[in-house]
Amino acid sequence: MLVYPNKEFGIRPRKAPKDIFRKQNYWTQGNQEPPPWYVWDTKIPITRSKSEERPRITKSPTTHEDESNVFANDLRNYLLTSTLHGLRYIGERKLTWFERFFWLTAFGCSLVCAAFFILNVYAKWRLSPMIVSINPQNMPLSGLPFPALTICNVNQAKKSVAERYMQSGNSIDKKLLQSLCSTRVDSEIFENDIAGSANWDHTRSFLINVTQPCNEMLAQCVWDSTPMNCEDLFNAQLTDEGLCCTFNVVHRNKMFRNPKSLNDLNLTFPLPAVDWTPEDGYPPDAPADGFPWRPRGIGTNHGLTLVLDANIAEYYCASTKSAGFKILMHNPTETPKIRNLGEIYGPGIEARIAICPSILDAQPALRTIDINKRLCLFSSEKELVFFRTYTLKNCEMECEARAMLDVCKCVYYYMPKNKTTRICGKSDAKCYSNMSKIMPEGRDVTCEECLPACTEISYAERLSTAPLKDSLIAALAKDLGNRTPEYFTENMLVVHFYFEDNTFQRFTKGEIFGLTEFLSNTGGLLGLCMGFSMMSAVELLYYLTLRALCMARQRRHRHPFVK
Repeated sequence: MLVYPNKEFGIRPRKAPKDIFRKQNYWTQGNQEPPPWYVWDTKIPITRSKSEERPRITKSPTTHEDESNVFANDLRNYLLTSTLHGLRYIGERKLTWFERFFWLTAFGCSLVCAAFFILNVYAKWRLSPMIVSINPQNMPLSGLPFPALTICNVNQAKKSVAERYMQSGNSIDKKLLQSLCSTRVDSEIFENDIAGSANWDHTRSFLINVTQPCNEMLAQCVWDSTPMNCEDLFNAQLTDEGLCCTFNVVHRNKMFRNPKSLNDLNLTFPLPAVDWTPEDGYPPDAPADGFPWRPRGIGTNHGLTLVLDANIAEYYCASTKSAGFKILMHNPTETPKIRNLGEIYGPGIEARIAICPSILDAQPALRTIDINKRLCLFSSEKELVFFRTYTLKNCEMECEARAMLDVCKCVYYYMPKNKTTRICGKSDAKCYSNMSKIMPEGRDVTCEECLPACTEISYAERLSTAPLKDSLIAALAKDLGNRTPEYFTENMLVVHFYFEDNTFQRFTKGEIFGLTEFLSNTGGLLGLCMGFSMMSAVELLYYLTLRALCMARQRRHRHPFVK
């Protein structure tokens, strides 16, 4: 019921509801029915049955052009969502073609720069894969053997024996003495009729008789402040300098593969002998007094002290221009070549020789690098014929012996050999005298297969000397067989060998780039140039495989009847 306004009674007119003033274009009575389709009031929802709704018309990708559009959309989605720097600007529609081309060029330049630097890293990795670095863990003194020592008197023949040979000796001994003291080659000294009789057995007996023996050269030996018999410490050995005396060389059973087949001097070694090698060191169960001996401490009181007698009155001819001794420190597993490498020490002085070891080892990972690139060998990678332990000098010694055996059918007496190997006599002088022409630089031409060992121990020395004084060595001269102080200062050499430090720096050969380092460098360059990461690779793989497969499958289910 509507109330109309009446000014007399002061009744305010009430506004009719909005529904009253709606357009009267619908007929509803009683229960309200759903409005027909021609209702003017758009606020009233119109519901229709699903059968009345028109299906949406979608264009199926049946043509090649439609497939290209799908690929372009997928590519654009990847460019807009990629984590690689600059790609989203290439796929952005709001940018002009010139701006997108600019970003495409910038991304290509970054890719080229990254590839260039990665190739440089890879080339460095392949060409020089090894680096030598300082090992933070020093080598303790107890892990090193005392160096082997080889001592020779530079006097090649005792004067009294040489004069007896020259007076009453046969022609062979005279020629051998001339060969020992002359600078002429043997091929010029020995005639054909005498050379055949100067075989190795005769030559060895001659060398032993004419050379100063070890018991005359070694007047006193003190090891770790304990005087010892020099014959218990030193062995006689035939070297390229003649008969010399060696100390602390590895037992021959541990040095050679077939020690029973060797044709050498009778040697004695202290017990117990252990199998020490530069690569493996001392065995874990090696006793403290195992041979080769280890240093007992630092300083001259824990080293080796020797008093050597040059016996200058017996000098007949020398291999140098002075009197004295040749001394060589070397690895205990090596056979020395002392003629050109030994240090010369004259008599009448007291010398202190501080031992300075040089230690190089290698990481096990170095075995994976090609030998031609790391340029060193592990013991298990090359077996020598005579020596059990691989070192560069042992390999060179065998190589020279093999070359000489191939050319002359014999070897020098100091080279590695067995009982069936013929030792060169003077009849082979013409051949072995020309070996210097065949091997002009020795190992450089014929021993190219000999590479340095990956683990090496060598010894250098730091020398300090002072002259002996008669008043100071009088008591020592008296203890050594009633020698006069004058004789002592003219003929004797007092020398101390010792270590200065308890630990020693060592250098380790290792990989300059492992796989981890190479991936780190590569990832760093890709990240610097393009923002590339591992997830970027996963993202690219996802768009190329999983997303493309899923989108293709979704399109196939959406239009099942489209061929």
